[in-house]
Amino acid sequence: MTPLVSVHRTERGEGNIGNIVKLAVFAALGLAAFNAGPVFFANYRFQDRITEIAGQFPPNKSGDDRALKAVEQAIVDADLTEHISIDQCSVTSSGGIGGLRTVTCTYDREYRLLPGMAPKVAHFETTASRPMF
Repeated sequence: MTPLVSVHRTERGEGNIGNIVKLAVFAALGLAAFNAGPVFFANYRFQDRITEIAGQFPPNKSGDDRALKAVEQAIVDADLTEHISIDQCSVTSSGGIGGLRTVTCTYDREYRLLPGMAPKVAHFETTASRPMF
């Protein structure tokens, strides 16, 4: 009877080390995405809300003030109060009915991709222009 397991002298187990390295790389990429993802996701949510606000209020001075109050509430809703203040945002309108209202907010946000790494700074400039009706 012949043995079921054959031993090849040319196999040295190098594939296992390569797989461990690949696993470590994918784990590091996953951790980096876990740390950086919320920073960019919060900005995308905030940008969507700014786009809604830009076309939401009527074309008058009171509309700009109400839009600025809505921007302030959007900052709170997106959990960005420690990164952005209402002073970093502006609301302008021109053209009356059918004209454009532009909302602009600019801020920087610091994050770390991996623990122990130097912090990175993401600069966000969110601008939205929509017609007013």
